[in-house]
Amino acid sequence: MGRPIITPQEMTAAEQAVFAAGTDSFEVMTRAGTAVAEFLHARWPEGIVQVLCGPGGNGGDGFVAAARLSKLWRKVDVFCAVDITSLTGDAAKAAALWDGEVRPLEAAVQAPHAVVLDALFGGGLSRPLDGVAAELAQRGGRVVSVDVPSGIDGLTAQPLGPCFRAEGTMTFAGLRPAHVLQPAAAYCGLVAAADIGVPVQTSAFENSPVLWAPIMPRPGQAAYKHQRGHLKVISGPASATGAARLAATAGLRVGAGLVTVLSPPGAVSTNASHLTAVMLQAINGSDDLESAAATAQVVVIGPAAGITPATRANVELLLKSDTRVLLDADALTVFDSAPKSLFKRLRPDDIITPHVGEFRRLFGDPAESEVNKIETARRAAREAGCVVLLKGADTVIAAPDGRAIVNTHATPWLATAGSGDVLAGLIAGLMAQGMPTFEAAAMATWLHGEAGRRVGAGLVSEDLERQIPTILGALHGENA
Repeated sequence: MGRPIITPQEMTAAEQAVFAAGTDSFEVMTRAGTAVAEFLHARWPEGIVQVLCGPGGNGGDGFVAAARLSKLWRKVDVFCAVDITSLTGDAAKAAALWDGEVRPLEAAVQAPHAVVLDALFGGGLSRPLDGVAAELAQRGGRVVSVDVPSGIDGLTAQPLGPCFRAEGTMTFAGLRPAHVLQPAAAYCGLVAAADIGVPVQTSAFENSPVLWAPIMPRPGQAAYKHQRGHLKVISGPASATGAARLAATAGLRVGAGLVTVLSPPGAVSTNASHLTAVMLQAINGSDDLESAAATAQVVVIGPAAGITPATRANVELLLKSDTRVLLDADALTVFDSAPKSLFKRLRPDDIITPHVGEFRRLFGDPAESEVNKIETARRAAREAGCVVLLKGADTVIAAPDGRAIVNTHATPWLATAGSGDVLAGLIAGLMAQGMPTFEAAAMATWLHGEAGRRVGAGLVSEDLERQIPTILGALHGENA
C-alpha cells in the first residue's frame, strides 16, 4: 500500500499542528477510538472484549472504542490502570462516554474474555511495563493493540521488557517504525492505519508497487534486446561460479535485454557448461574489464568474487567507468579495513547491498549510534554517497537524500544460500533497463519477497527466478 512511516514524535508534532490550526483534539480522539472499535469488530466479531485503558491518550482511545463496541452489541468489560477520577483532558471526556462499570486493572487478570483490547500505552513508551500491566502482557491470548502493542518502543522497534503480542494493531495516519522493523513487527500482527484527519509528511514508506509501478520497465511493441539494456556480472573462480550465474539469470528474467557473465579464463568452461541465454566473456586483466564495462549499463561485482586484491582493484576500476555498479558480498568485504576509500569512489546511482555483518564491518555497529534500522540505513547512504540496501527480514533501502523504503513483503524461507545473489541480479536487471537505482532496489526486493512467498517451504535459490515471469505478468495486468 506504500503506507508512510512516521515516528511517534513526528505523529505528536503533526497532531499538535492540527490542533493549533483549530481542529478539536477530542474529535480526533473520537475518530481514532471509533476506528479501533470497527477494526476489532470486523475481524474478531465474537466474544467478550476486555478493554484495558491506560492513563493517557491511548486509554482515551480505548474508552471511545469500548463505547462504540457496546453500540455494536458487543459484550464489553472495561478496566483502567488508574482511578478514572484522576483522568484529565480528552481522556476524561472519553471515559465519560462509557456508561458501564470501570474496574481496576488488577481485576482483568482473571476476568473471562475472548479478545483483549490493549489501550494501555502507545508507541511513545520509554520504560518497561511493570506490575499488573506486565502480568497482563505475558498472559497470552487474542490481543488487539492501539497504536503499538504496549511494552514496545515505537521508535526503536525494541521490546522494553514484557510486552503484548497482538494479532492486530490499529494505528493512525501512518505506520511507526515498530510496525515494520524487527523484532517489534513480530509482535504487531495485522497492522491497519486509519485516517483520523492528521496529515503527515515523511520520506519513509512501506514497500509497495504503488511506489514504483508507474516507472517499472515496460518495453514497447517495437522494442529489441539492445534497447532493454546490457547487464554484466563478474564471476568468481572455477570453484565459485554459481553465485554469479544466479545473479545473471535473475537479471535476464526480470527483463534485461542482454546479460553477460564476465569470467576469469580458468572458469570459462565451468560457466559455459551451465549457461544458455546468458552470454559468456573471458576477462583477463584490467584492460578486458574496462572494455567490457564500457558496453554495459550495469555491472554486478561481489557474489563469490573472492576476497582478494584483484576484486578490490576491479571495484576501483568499475567505479571510474560510466556504468552503474552494484556491489555485494566480497566486493564490500575487501574494503572492510578501509571503508572510506570505497565511499569516496561511490556515486549516487551506485548501490551496495550488505547483510548485517558486512554492514557492520563497513559502518560500525549500528546499535551504538542509531535509534533504528531506518536511521542506520539513511546514515550509511549519506556516508557512502550511494543507495544502500541493508538486508534482513525487514530490508531497508535508503538513498543519500534521505528517502527510505522498508520491505515487509518477504518470507523466512528466503534465508537460504544464494538468495542474496538472486536479489542482486533482480536489482541490476531493472537498473539495466533504465530504472532509477532507488526504485529498482525497492521493486526487486518486493519481487524477491513475492517469489519467496510463492515457493514457500523447501525453497532453494534456483526456484526464485522461475517465479518472476508470472509475477511480472500480474504487475503488467497480463494474467490478472
